[in-house]
Amino acid sequence: MDIIKNKITLIIALIGLIGGIIWTLQTNFNIEPIILVCVSLAEVAGYYLLPEPKTPGLTQTKNKNEQNVNVSVNVGATPIQNIEPEKLIEKNNIDRNTIIDLTQSKTSILFIDDDKNFSVVKILKDSNWKKVKTVVDIKSLDIPIVKEANIVFVDINGVGKLLNLEYEGLDLALMLKQRYPEKKVIIYSANRNSNSFHSAWDLCDFKLEKNALPYQFQNLVEEYSIELFKSKE
Repeated sequence: MDIIKNKITLIIALIGLIGGIIWTLQTNFNIEPIILVCVSLAEVAGYYLLPEPKTPGLTQTKNKNEQNVNVSVNVGATPIQNIEPEKLIEKNNIDRNTIIDLTQSKTSILFIDDDKNFSVVKILKDSNWKKVKTVVDIKSLDIPIVKEANIVFVDINGVGKLLNLEYEGLDLALMLKQRYPEKKVIIYSANRNSNSFHSAWDLCDFKLEKNALPYQFQNLVEEYSIELFKSKE
């Protein structure tokens, strides 16, 4: 096949064809020149009619290029753990626990409680919530620790004294929710009968007894962290 498709062979065949015709005429159609004409004609026809032979080198190069493309695509793929949580949530193809894992390092949680040994704080930290902070009271609504918080838990007893608030934590929680409506504000108390008509009970996002199960506090953190990040879509 390679010989037939060779241009030098084609030239030789054309010369043989022309020479064979002349020889045939001169010898009054002798058998030898007729054979030369037939062979030369077959070579010329083969050159133009037969398909081009496949070149192994080109095929190998093509295969290598396809492999390189596949490797490039795989190498350039973005790992799921590097995608922002908001983007993953938009796809609606990951479960609740995965979203929680992704938001644990981003959700800022603040406890305002004069009880420095409140166990829920430690439980949340042990559960891998990275940004949990606690203060015994605040002297302003504009301090960084308040501004940075996404979720604020307020004990209604024993706090708000630095701001001289009459109803202590209830007044403080109400002020926080009015100042930062986008934040989730949860109030809790060991006293079930603390000023039940105060506006904070209705305006704040949730209320708990202080001796509620730690799981109830943690569940609120999980639900609100998912809600807050979904709201950023």
